[in-house]
Amino acid sequence: MEDGEVSGTNHIHAETGYDPAYEWPGDTEVPQPTTVLNESLSSTFKSWSLLRLLVQTSSVLPKVQRLAVLDEHKEVQFGRDVAPAGSGTPRVRLKEMAVSKVHATMFWDAGRREWAVVDMGSKHGSFLRPGGYSGPTVNVGEDLGFRLSPSRVASFPRTLRHKDALTIGSTTFVVHIHSDRMSCEGCASSGSGDNTIPLFPASKGVKRAREELGPIPSEGRDAKKALTMLKRTLLSRHDASRSSASSQPSSYVDRSAKRRALFPSSPLDTPGAPSPRSDSPSVQVTSSGSTPISEIPAPPQPLPESNIGRQLLMKQGWQPGTALGSGVNASGLVEPLEVSATSNRSGLGMPEKAPTSSSGDWRESGKQKRWADMIDKK
Repeated sequence: MEDGEVSGTNHIHAETGYDPAYEWPGDTEVPQPTTVLNESLSSTFKSWSLLRLLVQTSSVLPKVQRLAVLDEHKEVQFGRDVAPAGSGTPRVRLKEMAVSKVHATMFWDAGRREWAVVDMGSKHGSFLRPGGYSGPTVNVGEDLGFRLSPSRVASFPRTLRHKDALTIGSTTFVVHIHSDRMSCEGCASSGSGDNTIPLFPASKGVKRAREELGPIPSEGRDAKKALTMLKRTLLSRHDASRSSASSQPSSYVDRSAKRRALFPSSPLDTPGAPSPRSDSPSVQVTSSGSTPISEIPAPPQPLPESNIGRQLLMKQGWQPGTALGSGVNASGLVEPLEVSATSNRSGLGMPEKAPTSSSGDWRESGKQKRWADMIDKK
């Protein structure tokens, strides 16, 4: 083939613009190297940095709880209310009015590979002071750092660094971030875990309340009806406890039996019998014995001249020895009524012959009296 001569095949390809390199090579699989990790290592390995929050100052958290351990979580919330039932997101609860229901959120940004914090539109705000925290406490009015966002406005994500100080309400957290996932001496937790903050509500009380109130259907549940049923259940339980307390029979105390047991020698205080009490107005007890003597009322005496009522009557024309009234119509009594004392302390309706002896059984005498009355009626 001479120089400049073009073969037939290449000539055809040149005219049509075809090149065999453009053809599809086919479904040829190229073996790729695969690396098999240890299952135990792959299950425990975490791709995010270790985050722990050290409580520097707080007026709502117990003094024992000084550390929030977030080793197994990529997100944590801060708020005043408890996390909803069944929520898998941990929440640090700060029970004070300066903290909103859902105040702020910390999360791991996988794209930038860093921890960030976002204010969720709280009223009183979240404050971040970067560059490390050196003071022992942070009081209201001191330098809390910059506010993440205005009131009731959600903020942009802010990057968290090691030793940053985050203030929410009256609580200040010192951020501890370790890329090697090894805690330092300052953020190490105790072996018993008593100094850690609970991130999820205790399920013991919730389970007990559900058992007492009965199962609540999750589908189509109305919050207003559920609240009404809860109120009725609690009120009925309170009424039942009160009714059970009031239905218990009160034990009767026979005070007369106690008195007779303490003073067995005292005579019975029955109608018509002399009273053994020395303070009775109609009985006097002699010093030589216990025989009572009835009082004899003193005869009526005329009013003395120093009596104010007598002086007023005389000013109105009344004269001693005359009846009350004027002229012929004076029909009043001249002498006052005489008071006669009732003998043997007998009242109205008592028979003429009253029992004078306290001996005998008063129950038996009562039966006999009722029997006699029944015979008289017949």
